[in-house]
Amino acid sequence: MNGRKKGKKGSLALKLDISKAYDRVKWNFLQGIMIKMGFPEFWVDRVMCCVTTSTFSILINGKPYGHITPSRGLHQGDPLSPYFFLLCTKGVTSLLQRAENERRIHGVSICRQAPRITNLLFANDSVIFYQANQREVQEIVEILQVYAGASRQCINMKKSSVFFSGNTPMEQKH
Repeated sequence: MNGRKKGKKGSLALKLDISKAYDRVKWNFLQGIMIKMGFPEFWVDRVMCCVTTSTFSILINGKPYGHITPSRGLHQGDPLSPYFFLLCTKGVTSLLQRAENERRIHGVSICRQAPRITNLLFANDSVIFYQANQREVQEIVEILQVYAGASRQCINMKKSSVFFSGNTPMEQKH
């Protein structure tokens, strides 16, 4: 991004911060993603049983109190939760892939022969790449709104960051 000084089309990278990413996941969204991806029904049922039947107590002075039954979210201490979260991100990556296939967004390539990259994900860290123009910015906003509505993920705009390529005109950065 920093090395690109020439060219007519500027690009940008949007580093997303998802607020309380694991805590907000809707269980039926996770279930729907697994079904859509073709997981066997018995597997989906077992995963959902594990996710939906856990309970919590709070330790006060070393003694457990209360009985909390969650209604959404993934448990961060569970070794499988990062994998379940990655399944959930399939929702946003599918929306980005469809937008790219329909040429509504265009990813960024590091050189002329390299493939275009639209997103990079690692657990709850996400970076989205696209061209720096009003049409593509609006498309990404709409994709993120659809994803947030379906999954209950909440993008923290105060902690998210935008990086522009060196050839992006100043008027497009606002």
